[in-house]
Amino acid sequence: MRMMPLGRVNWRGCLAAGLLWIVAGAAPAEGGDFYIGVTGSGERLGVLYDKTVDNTSPSNVSLNQGQVFQVDDSANKVGYGYGFLAGYRVPLGLTGLFVAGEGDLGYHRGVVLGRLPGLGTSEGRNQLGEVWPEDWSFDKDRSFGFTLRLGAGIPVVGPGLGPSVYGLVGVRRLGAKFRADYTGCLNPTPCTEDSQLTSGTDRFDENFTGWTTGGGIEKKVGAIAIRGEVRYTDYGSASRTIPFTDVGVTVPLSLETSGVSARVGLLLYF
Repeated sequence: MRMMPLGRVNWRGCLAAGLLWIVAGAAPAEGGDFYIGVTGSGERLGVLYDKTVDNTSPSNVSLNQGQVFQVDDSANKVGYGYGFLAGYRVPLGLTGLFVAGEGDLGYHRGVVLGRLPGLGTSEGRNQLGEVWPEDWSFDKDRSFGFTLRLGAGIPVVGPGLGPSVYGLVGVRRLGAKFRADYTGCLNPTPCTEDSQLTSGTDRFDENFTGWTTGGGIEKKVGAIAIRGEVRYTDYGSASRTIPFTDVGVTVPLSLETSGVSARVGLLLYF
């Protein structure tokens, strides 16, 4: 019989399950307006990576002096995640309408991989001042956000007995890790042998702030509710400039990312 090492136990999942169990024992049968919950999600994430090599500096020493090269690459990846949330739901009179404010924290898995093509004047991209081919990756780490929901109950069986449908809009903050691996020529003259080429890696922690919109359906049974929703999130963009001061080259980089996700949640009202 195989034993699972204690270090591999998902302590966050155990903590969330324990919290839900404890509160469920003390919550009223129908629950109140405040709620907490856990979520699981799948997302198709798209990333656009744009890179420019600018040789217009008067101190540029490359054979491409005065030229600017720009190239981009895009890639997609289906990833998954889990998270925790807390919110407050306010009924709007006897109309069946409601509004809810909710904050959540998400952890994500899934790395977007791409290959940026080179661009320049040499056939082998073996000159300084060109865009060298490189392999890049975008690792979505964690995010947090706040959403507002506006919805109404569907009287399938009777008032208050059917599911609720809602629309949502909110803001989201995403933290991600970016990596690019390259091989190129840092000499003022073209590199004619492999031994003259230089390999390197750029690593950055990037933060994005964007908006999200979507809709969902929620069914409440006593103090417990099950939710399913679809979201589109535009995480926005992030940029930075890498200066190669010694050779008069500047390299602006930018990243844009967005995703479409499906999310399920288990909520507890009290």
